[in-house]
Amino acid sequence: MKKIILILVTVLLSTFVYAQVDNYNGSQHLSVGANFFGNKENIKVVYHHGISNMFSVGVGAYVLNDSYAFVRGDFYLNSVIPLPDNLSVYGGVELGVLGIDFLNFDPQIGVAYSISKNLDLFIEAGNTGTLGVSFSF
Repeated sequence: MKKIILILVTVLLSTFVYAQVDNYNGSQHLSVGANFFGNKENIKVVYHHGISNMFSVGVGAYVLNDSYAFVRGDFYLNSVIPLPDNLSVYGGVELGVLGIDFLNFDPQIGVAYSISKNLDLFIEAGNTGTLGVSFSF
């Protein structure tokens, strides 16, 4: 797990390609990340659909340990505060069911760095922490 995190951080810090994070009405993203604290170590997979340049909604799942599905909503701060075009800061919440009798509520804040038009690196912190990549299509 530490090797994966080190590789992703190295790629993030060594990339100087200019790109723009696309969060707009109708945008679609598939995010895959390693969950390194919280509900054990998991792989997180999320599909996002842009509602506007400020909001996106999505569905996702944690797989491996404590697997469960969730719905998600995100608010992008780029629409409120000026940031570089290749950087996106967002806050959001996930709501899912873990087992039969446990409702999971996971607020988080995240940062996405765009490497190219279709590839972003992201890190999220909240009840769980995730480091991963996001593909636009």
